[in-house]
Amino acid sequence: MSPTNARPVADEATTASPLSAPTAAATPNGTRSAFTGSLLASLALALLSTVTAIGFCRVFAGWQFLGPMLTVVLGVHLCCALLRMLAAPAYIAIPATLAVLFVLLAWKYYPDTMTGPLPGSLTWSQLLSDLRLVREQFPSAVAPVSTLSGFAVLATAATALAAMLSDAFAFRAYGRAEAVVPTAVLFLFAAALGADRDRVAVTAAWLACALAAVAILRLTHARAEHSWIGSSRRAIITALPVAVVLAGCAAASGAWFGPRLPGAHEKGLIDTSQHNDVTQVLSPLVDIRSRLVDLSDTELFTVAASEPNYWRVTGLSLFDGSTWKLPDGDIAAVSGGFAGTPSGSHEVVQQIHIAGLAGSLLPAAYSPVRIEDGSVYWVRDTGTLVVPNDGLRRAANYTVVSAVLDIDANELNASTSLSPPGGSMTGLPVDFPLSAAQAATEVTAGATTVYGKALALQNWFRTQFTYDLTVQRGHSDDALVNFLRTRRGYCEQFSGAFAAMARSLGIPARVAVGFTSGDVQADGRYHVFGRNAHAWPEVWFDSVGWVAFEPTPGRGQPGNQQYTGVEPQQVSSDGSGLPTPVTAPTPTAPTGSDAATTTTTPAASTSVPAGTTPPPTPGENTSGAAGGTPPWIMLLGLGVMTAALWALALPHVLRRRRAGHADLSPVQQTTRSWQRATRALAVLGLAPLPQETPLEHAERVGRAEGLDPRMLHELADVATAAEYGDLADAQSAQRSVELADQVVQTVRDLIGSGDRIKSWFDPRLAVALLP
Repeated sequence: MSPTNARPVADEATTASPLSAPTAAATPNGTRSAFTGSLLASLALALLSTVTAIGFCRVFAGWQFLGPMLTVVLGVHLCCALLRMLAAPAYIAIPATLAVLFVLLAWKYYPDTMTGPLPGSLTWSQLLSDLRLVREQFPSAVAPVSTLSGFAVLATAATALAAMLSDAFAFRAYGRAEAVVPTAVLFLFAAALGADRDRVAVTAAWLACALAAVAILRLTHARAEHSWIGSSRRAIITALPVAVVLAGCAAASGAWFGPRLPGAHEKGLIDTSQHNDVTQVLSPLVDIRSRLVDLSDTELFTVAASEPNYWRVTGLSLFDGSTWKLPDGDIAAVSGGFAGTPSGSHEVVQQIHIAGLAGSLLPAAYSPVRIEDGSVYWVRDTGTLVVPNDGLRRAANYTVVSAVLDIDANELNASTSLSPPGGSMTGLPVDFPLSAAQAATEVTAGATTVYGKALALQNWFRTQFTYDLTVQRGHSDDALVNFLRTRRGYCEQFSGAFAAMARSLGIPARVAVGFTSGDVQADGRYHVFGRNAHAWPEVWFDSVGWVAFEPTPGRGQPGNQQYTGVEPQQVSSDGSGLPTPVTAPTPTAPTGSDAATTTTTPAASTSVPAGTTPPPTPGENTSGAAGGTPPWIMLLGLGVMTAALWALALPHVLRRRRAGHADLSPVQQTTRSWQRATRALAVLGLAPLPQETPLEHAERVGRAEGLDPRMLHELADVATAAEYGDLADAQSAQRSVELADQVVQTVRDLIGSGDRIKSWFDPRLAVALLP
């Protein structure tokens, strides 16, 4: 065949061959292919967002957060998909999605603020209030936090925004790995700050979903981005199972292999928690605007004692209108006995074993008077025990002796409240709500003594208010007034409001923070959990001292029934939030110095009381498989991970290499397009013979089943003109690229699954079949 037989290049460039393959978007098959790829990719990203939401199980106590979060996040994914189907441009789609996100947040978290189906200004106000609370409490909050807090709202909003960004990166910027970056940032953030809960399982699931999402996006964007797997509907359906299996194998191998690597259980180079391997810190701030009600089932500590009590941590006497804070006070190092036992009291010995409680404040029955075989700091004004050095540590044991007052109602009724310790205990901010002071006056109008007024306040709260953990967040800037208006709340609101209103009557009052008694278990110890965190008010009586009252419905301090009239109660252990009676242990704890045998210094002991399972030490493998892993399994896991990484990296490298030839001349581009087509045909065993011209080669292979001879002839014509006559322009070069793409895609459709899988790993096949 002579070069002079070539047809004019210009004519070929301006008129498409009648049998040239149309683009994917222009045919029914192409439309179905695009829809299939978009649907699969959308589902993959939605699944990735779902697993990212599940990853917050390490941040929140319980699973109540997951339902509302998934409703909002999946709703955002659905909105993004619908807007893409409607071909909405980004400047319309993004604001519309943000509006849908706000409506979904209002529907799930602030339904009482909505006007019909739409949120209102009050919704926005409450959302901002919750976000401000999160900002204030974030520095001191330690996971797991309450699922009823503003943290849940923030986590949901952040995950939904990440879902929107992932969709935009994937379908508007045609990204692949970029699409998983927003959710990856959130997942890593939750992992860094969260507790060690389902760590391996959640991480493996997230990695599998992320790898699968990247692979499916590569399939979906193949034609538009010249991807390595292919863009037809058949290619997507064929390659999808392999991509999913590879992603699952890689994630499973990492989940199995990672914890067994040397040093996997050692302490990290950077300690993101900085809380001595403990999980919760009881905040000393009782904010009546707060929504951080900790209902977690995390065990914080256990107590062996002869009788139940409230395990008090500290007292808060500074009030700024919404927040009760610790006052400045003198602190003294003490050991042994540090306070006298007042008359009219009895001693209670407590053997305290720390499990998950962090911080420096040691809980004990009020008021501590002696610590056995150890030393602590003592703040007399607030009745606080402070553990020195690193604070509370897991598995540490303390024996504390407390003098518990035997209080008589008649004595309280005859007592005055004129000389509280530690300065003024009746101070209020100048803008204290007049309505709150008036309510206190009205409630106590029939009482003539301090005790009578305190009891009247207590009973008013207990009978006229409702204990409610689902109270709406951030009602207004004046939380006290709103609490009195709605008459719904929980211990922090009840105790703070009681103390503030008592002060408005001139009664010295403060707020105590600590825990209810906890659950007596088979070992005879009180097991105290996060759900037992509590706050209650204390009133000063000159002849007695600080006396606790209990305004919170469903709660009652053991031993105080005679003057409060409230039976011992606390939150139930079944997660219902309903009160349950407090029971005393069957065995009797040792008293006096007999208890010292199990006591350790605050910074030392690793001994564990009977019935308590010791926690694993750093570096200890608790899986039971340490040292017994067959080498071949380890090598197999490494092999699978390496193969998966190679399959993901190979097309990226080849595309970058091809991008380096973008500045070729039209003749060079046309020649290279013909070479691409012949490499692909060689996979079918139809490589050109040494003596063949392009047209002769096209004539021979055009007779093969499944190949379009006119498409091959058209490409051979422009290649012949370029190779033998240097005749090519930009249009003909672009046409040659399109024809070569069609040849490669046709070959990909004709080869079997085995060859297609080989092309993921064999660079020679990958080059030949790379569109």
